[in-house]
Amino acid sequence: MSLITPPLAPPPAYEPLPNNHTSPPESAGRTKRGIADSDKRWPAGVVTVALDLSSEKSKALVVDAIREWAHHTPALRFNIVEGKTGDIRISDDEGLKGNWSAIGTEAKRIDEDQPTMHLNRTDDSKKLRSTALHEFGHALGLLHEHQHPQNSLDWDSPQVYDYYTSDSFNEAMVREHILEPDNRPDLQITPYDPQSVMHYEIPAALRRNGQAIPKNTTLSAGDKQTIRMLYPPVNPT
Repeated sequence: MSLITPPLAPPPAYEPLPNNHTSPPESAGRTKRGIADSDKRWPAGVVTVALDLSSEKSKALVVDAIREWAHHTPALRFNIVEGKTGDIRISDDEGLKGNWSAIGTEAKRIDEDQPTMHLNRTDDSKKLRSTALHEFGHALGLLHEHQHPQNSLDWDSPQVYDYYTSDSFNEAMVREHILEPDNRPDLQITPYDPQSVMHYEIPAALRRNGQAIPKNTTLSAGDKQTIRMLYPPVNPT
């Protein structure tokens, strides 16, 4: 994982990958992760999170995911409310598609009547909670682990292109969002973490060594370390 220190051009909210595969990633970002973008971290204090979700079950699962992050962000307190008014606005509106989130404070640049995070509706509680955990990581400023500059994935590129390319996700996008590591010189690197909740699930066929990376559904030790580095105690003792 790593921290990005310089200002970047603002990325829009994350776009979904095509879902015509049996086990695709939940979303494809326009920025990269291994990594947290410290330029987009929330200032210390209270962050209001508004939930505009369709069921009490969904609300409970999303709140549980937020609380898991909250244990490791001592600089932040989350004020969770129902409705559409907040710093982070989470929706499962069926008129929107995909699981995605703005990156950190890029949420401030989204119209106040629009969500800053979207979660597809599902009856699969485990899937919804793990997706919420991943997307809320983005909402805090975390990026995607599979594009860590020191990743050891050793992609089988032809297989990757075949797996991900579709009418809505072309080869250039596959290169940008899947294959290319983030090699910007201004990264502060912490170790690559294949157990990160911010890592995509990787089918075995997409790696030359034939080893799959499963979907991670809880915060890893590396996730906890990185988010605490991003949001350390205001007055550590």
